[in-house]
Amino acid sequence: MNETAPRRRGEADLDRLRRARPSRTARLIAGALTPANVVLALMADVSLTHSSTWLAGAGWWLITLVLMVAAPYAILFRAIRSGRVSDRQVVRRDQRPWLFAAAAGCVALALAVLAFAGAPRALVALVVAMLAGLAVMGAITLVWKASLHLAVASGAVAVLAIENHLAGAIAALALPVLGWARWREGRHSVAQVIGGGVIGAVVAAAAFILVR
Repeated sequence: MNETAPRRRGEADLDRLRRARPSRTARLIAGALTPANVVLALMADVSLTHSSTWLAGAGWWLITLVLMVAAPYAILFRAIRSGRVSDRQVVRRDQRPWLFAAAAGCVALALAVLAFAGAPRALVALVVAMLAGLAVMGAITLVWKASLHLAVASGAVAVLAIENHLAGAIAALALPVLGWARWREGRHSVAQVIGGGVIGAVVAAAAFILVR
């Protein structure tokens, strides 16, 4: 019974994806607001805002680009080629835990490098918030498949709102649109979309406020 339950949940994920109606609009929205794009945009904003010069900010941003985006995606693509993961979206929940752990390792390395190199406090706090989010999402994915897209996006909005209330309020308008896109593509149920959004916002806000 315990062995068949995860398999059934994985089949439910695939069945929902098969039943989804193709939507170019939803695909474009989800593609534009991938976790990588959201992370890079927020990192650029925090790096440049809290650095003494544009050059310094660009340097901090480059570190996050390599360690927090390029490295995790390299791991993902290698896993796809080896057959350990079935697709870029990682639809099957049972394929996600070790990827969360790998991504968390990359973020932890980035945190160590940034802290050692004397990065702005706000940037370090942002990386801590991301690491906390990955840890929580990784634990939750052992039993339930929450939306990573919404977790990252809502976490970014929460941090942005703390930094700039107006910018955060404007960015928040994109969350229901992204949630619709993920549901429309059959990637997540409504509950998984909402759950990911709540988890991401709460964890990111709490960690960022605590560290900064």
